[in-house]
Amino acid sequence: MLIRELSPREEEIVELCVQGLTNDAIAARLGLSVGTVNTYWLRIKLKVGGQGRTDTVVRVIKERAERALREANVERKELKDIVTEKERGVLELRAALALLQMAMDQIKSTVWATDNKLAIHILANGEFPATHFGVRWEVGKTVYEIFKTKDPEDLAVAAHLAALKGIETDVRLTGEFANMILRVLPLIDEAGDVMGCISILNSVGQ
Repeated sequence: MLIRELSPREEEIVELCVQGLTNDAIAARLGLSVGTVNTYWLRIKLKVGGQGRTDTVVRVIKERAERALREANVERKELKDIVTEKERGVLELRAALALLQMAMDQIKSTVWATDNKLAIHILANGEFPATHFGVRWEVGKTVYEIFKTKDPEDLAVAAHLAALKGIETDVRLTGEFANMILRVLPLIDEAGDVMGCISILNSVGQ
């Protein structure tokens, strides 16, 4: 359910996004600046929630589907099909990581996805237990907490910060995490912007 109703302009922007328009195209269609469109998205996210544009639009579509079910008694299965179709973009990442987790179980690695504040949203734990080097590895922890540092120049943290700038990095760690290779890739959204990181930690021989 939406916390607050969207304004007609906000609904229009969401609808254009559903049609596949980028923010630049939406701005051109409505005669607005891209900055104004971004401001509308910020307002929409504050009302609806969501991690990014796709997730926010999915939430709006879900609410519309539920409203239609209440008002018109539409068959739930039909609505579920509609919602599932619109959710597919968000689910692709989770499905890919689920498959990756299965692979990680075989090659003994740990994989996680972070947002642009380096907080972990998805964790696929192939080798390491829930607690590693005295730190509980779980969703919600930041990369700083996982690697027990506040230093942005720490090898692991620096690799994540580079990924947020669009740079893929492979680094051999030191200290407690010696004999481990960390690979960090940028996580790109549908608009081509970096929205977070995908990280893979592998054990290597002495």
